Amino acid sequence: MHILILHANEGIETTRRTSLNHAFCLLKYAPHQSYTLHNYRQPVTARLKNTKFDAIILDTTFLCWRWAKPRRLWLDRIFEELAFVRDSDAVKIALPQDEYDHSEYLDEWLTVWKVDLIYSVCYDHRDVFYKHAARHAEIVQGLTGFIDDADIELMARRALPYSQRAIDVGYRARKLPAFFGRFGQMKALIGDRFGEAMKGRGLRLDISTREADMLSGDRWLHFLGNSRFTLGCESGSSLLDPCGKIRSCVNATLMTDPSASFETLEQSCFPGQDMVRLYSAISPRLFEAAIARSCQILVPGHYMGVLKAGEHYIPLAEDMSNIDVVLQEMQDEKANRARIEACYDVLVGNPRFHYRYFASDMLRRIEEISVKKGLWGAEKRRSEEQLVAPRNDAELRHAFLIATFRAHQNHVEDMKEINFIPNLRHYASVLLGRGLDSLAHQIRAYRSRN
Repeated sequence: MHILILHANEGIETTRRTSLNHAFCLLKYAPHQSYTLHNYRQPVTARLKNTKFDAIILDTTFLCWRWAKPRRLWLDRIFEELAFVRDSDAVKIALPQDEYDHSEYLDEWLTVWKVDLIYSVCYDHRDVFYKHAARHAEIVQGLTGFIDDADIELMARRALPYSQRAIDVGYRARKLPAFFGRFGQMKALIGDRFGEAMKGRGLRLDISTREADMLSGDRWLHFLGNSRFTLGCESGSSLLDPCGKIRSCVNATLMTDPSASFETLEQSCFPGQDMVRLYSAISPRLFEAAIARSCQILVPGHYMGVLKAGEHYIPLAEDMSNIDVVLQEMQDEKANRARIEACYDVLVGNPRFHYRYFASDMLRRIEEISVKKGLWGAEKRRSEEQLVAPRNDAELRHAFLIATFRAHQNHVEDMKEINFIPNLRHYASVLLGRGLDSLAHQIRAYRSRN
């Protein structure tokens, strides 16, 4: 198969590990396929438009362009420049996240491009997000991230024995904007509240919600492998923002009053709308902590029905009302080691939470849809099934490098086609539009103060 992956990942150093794993898992676990990788910031060449693909994957990072403002310079331009995707008879697969944010734009996009398969992270709310796309697409359960076999091997080599770890409780979380609602604030709040509540109790804490302290790549896994406990909760939002109006209102209000509280923003931008529904999903951090064999202290939630309070994690009240009980539970090393192993068994021991399974499932569905659409015959399916995926860390890394090299072989030829002038004009118009938008915000702020 020849598969096109549309993404928006930039440099490896600045990209989150989960984003890279999610976007390029097929290159690792199905290296025998042929791939073309296209970052939307790259020019769209004639070769890309004229290549016949068997499947086209719209990665999470690519679908994030629906948030970019103004729409006419980004999403509408994507519709125009990548019209060949809409017209292609290839099997089209979407991997969206944060489906509650600009949900109408997402639904429109996947409908216009006649997407065949959607891996929905907030699957229980698919009826809200995909009122039009569902008429054409099959919608199945998706995850924000899976377990990478290479990470298991890396952690087995690098993680310290539980009793020798230097950090008692390790945690990192970003403070999310108010347009994700109260539920979206929980990640940062539990970190700040836990750190404050545990002061002076003799624990070695390494907890931060500061952007400057965020960790990525191997550093993040090493951090978890040196932490006896880690905090966590389900991720998501408690607000539905179909066209980005709430986001725009929050941003505009903060331009006028940068110190506006959540309550002020709620009253101004989304009164009575918060917490009507919880758009929650399981976080890849749960898998990473399980691989690191770090005992998890979690705010109780659904967790796809696989994690149970007490058995797999120490339950933590969001308001820290049970903090004394949590501290007492942390002292029971035998019980915590049992939780660690139980959590490892239900997460790492479950094949459907692994990228290997996800890649295999995606290819199987591509084959089934291709046959259904009359694009393939049974003979091609049998030949594909005979190929075997890499089995260990070394094979995975080798397969990834080879597949990536093959995917970029055509880029030299593409450079001969690129007309830089239209692209420079586009970026100049984007910068000018953003500058005028910023100036308008400043004028409104000045008028409001005077």
